[in-house]
Amino acid sequence: MLRLLTWLFAFPLWVVLLSGCATGGTTTWVEGGVGPRHFKFQEIVPKRTSGPGGWRAACLHVGILRDTTGELFYCKFGVEVPIENEAQGAIPIDVAQSRCARCANLAAQTTLAAATPATPIGIACEEFKTLYGLMLGGVITGARVMRTCDPRVEPVVLTPLASSPK
Repeated sequence: MLRLLTWLFAFPLWVVLLSGCATGGTTTWVEGGVGPRHFKFQEIVPKRTSGPGGWRAACLHVGILRDTTGELFYCKFGVEVPIENEAQGAIPIDVAQSRCARCANLAAQTTLAAATPATPIGIACEEFKTLYGLMLGGVITGARVMRTCDPRVEPVVLTPLASSPK
């Protein structure tokens, strides 16, 4: 059986997030996860007054490996969150990191579970970013997922394991 194994995010404790069957008997596996520690936020707009204001940004380059072809693609995206917004008040970094990770994993599960061997990884990446932005904006008012990273922010690069479990 032809398998598409998508190693999405590498971290020490591998947890299977989702496995499902795609059409035509092809199985898509999404494993791993991005953790809060991968969101290394840097202040890009300082908060200067009381009330809403200020911005933090993080940058991730996440390797997606298609084991059927050996194709490795880096899905690159930026995440920006307010330091304080009107709806939720001050947003501590640990809260932003946790919510960003949770939303990223859910968006990845949803997007990549629908991938087939014929799905271009770059297209799946763009679909992930769109869905991730919608989800994240729903839990942190004003947060956004950017197609590219802020040039002032050092990317966190996550490379998948080269071999797949049997």
